Amino acid sequence: MRAVAAYLVFIHHFNPFSTARFGIVSDFFHEFYVGVSIFFVLSGFLITIRYEHIEWTKKNLICYFQNRAAKIYPLYFLLTTLTFLVNYTPHSVLVYIMNITLLKGFFDSWKFTGISQGWSLTVEECFYLLAPCIFLFMKKYKVFLIQPLLFILTGFLLVKVFSTSDFYGFFESSHFMLIYTFFGRCLEFFIGIALARAYLKNHTRLFSSISFTAVGIIGLAVSIFGMAYAKDGHEFGMMTTVGLLIHHVAVPVFTALWFWGLITEKSMIRKMLEFPLSQILGKSSYAFYLIHIGIFYSWIAGYISDNSVVLFIILNVLAVGLYYFVERPLTSKIRNLKIDF
Repeated sequence: MRAVAAYLVFIHHFNPFSTARFGIVSDFFHEFYVGVSIFFVLSGFLITIRYEHIEWTKKNLICYFQNRAAKIYPLYFLLTTLTFLVNYTPHSVLVYIMNITLLKGFFDSWKFTGISQGWSLTVEECFYLLAPCIFLFMKKYKVFLIQPLLFILTGFLLVKVFSTSDFYGFFESSHFMLIYTFFGRCLEFFIGIALARAYLKNHTRLFSSISFTAVGIIGLAVSIFGMAYAKDGHEFGMMTTVGLLIHHVAVPVFTALWFWGLITEKSMIRKMLEFPLSQILGKSSYAFYLIHIGIFYSWIAGYISDNSVVLFIILNVLAVGLYYFVERPLTSKIRNLKIDF
């Protein structure tokens, strides 16, 4: 599913249909940035499955953050550093620091610098940092929905405080907060958390006569079409109130239903995703996501081919190589480090 999500984002960036010729069909594929939402729902699900019921001792907390850093940071750091070396300017040092510290996603002026799609990692890392607190809060107070509401309200409060500060776009608007920060995107993670909690409670036989795989995929397609239809002259559907509601609520809900179907049903799509090649592409999908826009793409498009199919194939080959020869070895080394405070 990670590969599916990454490929949706790729199609969004390399839309095969022109708006002038294909109209609403082109608009439909232009909304495939929903792949990021799929990533967030999946993260909420997986982190909950693995960590909700552990005791948050100092040892477990260190292990948790060590594993999260090992998964996300090494490849991102190397590719970001390479990007800035290739595109170096004397004024880019501060921007580089904001990128490698994963803080750039809080600033509207910097969110697309470096590896432009890396803004989503700021959102992801916020969830990783907050997940232990989220689980402890749920365990202590036995409440769930109040937490995303509190995060969203906190986001609006930050906008209220900083929107007039003119500090590189730090929480400069509600629109920025809702689309590019964890505070605006938290519901996607919480829907993943809800899915994991239902799975852990062994609710897999509920409504067994319904094909959740089909409901999820059809619902997701209808939601994307609704966003394309609602954009009303804007570049993306998410820039309108209706489109934003569809993206932040309907898209993650139908994504969760799709995941539920993959967990509980023996469908053709599940079998396809279980193929060895699918598993390899899934493992390398993080590398693919990081390189599908940026210096690697620019080099391939400039010296080999700018055909989207050719780009897709070459980028996947590079991503697999990066996973097996860079990402996996570094991840393993960091996870095996003995850390104690």
